[in-house]
Amino acid sequence: MKNKWVRSALAGIVGIIVAFGLVWLLQYAGGNLAPIVYDPETGEILIPLGSTIALFIGWFAGSFAGSWLAMRMSEGSGVGWIVAGAVIGAALYRAVTLADAWWVMALAVILPLLAVWMAERAIATAKSNTAAA
Repeated sequence: MKNKWVRSALAGIVGIIVAFGLVWLLQYAGGNLAPIVYDPETGEILIPLGSTIALFIGWFAGSFAGSWLAMRMSEGSGVGWIVAGAVIGAALYRAVTLADAWWVMALAVILPLLAVWMAERAIATAKSNTAAA
């Protein structure tokens, strides 16, 4: 029993690190492809569409990869949902801090949930294909 808890805890930590690493990597790449511009006349920070799309891809890809890895390591699906919850928390914090539009906040919740659901389906499909073979 204790070994399963330790494995699940380690899987969650590794999954969160992978998820946040991928989000950061994609945000960094998006920022380099479409740099953020500061307008000194108005004092506004203008975030290009390319950077925003890279952020959305990061939320999805990070949640998918981190959740998938955590679920594979722990041999259960609960840890994957915890990883997605961590990404949702960070994404909402970022969206609220920058006073983003409501649809960005909605995507901050929808994309990680969709990603972990797809990761869970992918693992279930792989297990059923392995059992059938």
